[in-house]
Amino acid sequence: MLWVTWRQHRVTLIALLGGSVALAIITVFVTAYAQRLRVELGVDTCVPLANTNANCVDLAQEWRRRLGAWLYLFQAFYIVPALVASYVGGPLLAREIERGTHRLCWTQGISRTRWTLTLVGVVVVFTAAAALTLALVGGQTRVLLGTSDFRPWDTFDVEGPALVAFMIFGVALAAFIGAWRRRILAGMFYGLVVFGLIRSGIWAEMRPFYERPVAVAFSPFVFTGPFSAPVQSRIPKDAWLIGIDAVDGQGRPVPQARVNALLDENELICRSGRGCDSVQYLNDHDVYQRSLYQPADRYWRFQLYEAGLYLALTVALVAGTLVMLRRRDA
Repeated sequence: MLWVTWRQHRVTLIALLGGSVALAIITVFVTAYAQRLRVELGVDTCVPLANTNANCVDLAQEWRRRLGAWLYLFQAFYIVPALVASYVGGPLLAREIERGTHRLCWTQGISRTRWTLTLVGVVVVFTAAAALTLALVGGQTRVLLGTSDFRPWDTFDVEGPALVAFMIFGVALAAFIGAWRRRILAGMFYGLVVFGLIRSGIWAEMRPFYERPVAVAFSPFVFTGPFSAPVQSRIPKDAWLIGIDAVDGQGRPVPQARVNALLDENELICRSGRGCDSVQYLNDHDVYQRSLYQPADRYWRFQLYEAGLYLALTVALVAGTLVMLRRRDA
């Protein structure tokens, strides 16, 4: 069964692994060139002029012009897992079922469980190897973001165990959908769409809350004569800002409608010339706005959390595929 699987999918598997190695090598050379170019142009050490920062903006634009289309290499690491899900996972089981060749295996003493696990297992092993190759160099693409204020969270989706888990999950998901729909194009199309929706949902609704966010209350303005300046932020520069909420003096959530109403009242007071400190106005009414963030020292724990989540979903999908194929007529 292993030999048959290899013979059937060797072109796809070699292309998958070879393409990943090629992309990894290109990434190493492009990011090294981009970093060297920033140093040569002095983009990160530029000192703005007295009344404008146009000189530094021009240097950054020149850096981007010289790199050209290579700047989009960062986005390639987002696209690759989706393409692997669609073009590798989608046809994996659907091709056999749509063409009826699965019946030949099932009538030759090969059980449905063995057939499914062998096909999925071989492809997952090659996918994991390809993903690991990309995950080892994905973090280097941060230089292509074009900023010197790097945060580890900026490259969360393109490096580490999370990227490996994304690609394995994508193959299992599209294979499940293809086996369910019994059509190659259905597995490819719906696998791609559902993969994107799940990744977006986990990114927006779950990832920010793997651990309880750190909350920092907004500080009122400090008035110094006719001018005012905010108190220095207590949020680290490398933190991931995930939102704003509001609580009262006892820590109970305050509805956003209440906050908006108070801000509108403060705007009217501001127009009358009696003060414009919205934070202080909210505090006077027992409302305290807070910034929520995840510190950088949680980065690798979050990587493991997300990788574990996707791998658990992968196991569930493979189990679901086995149950579905065992109960379905050939």
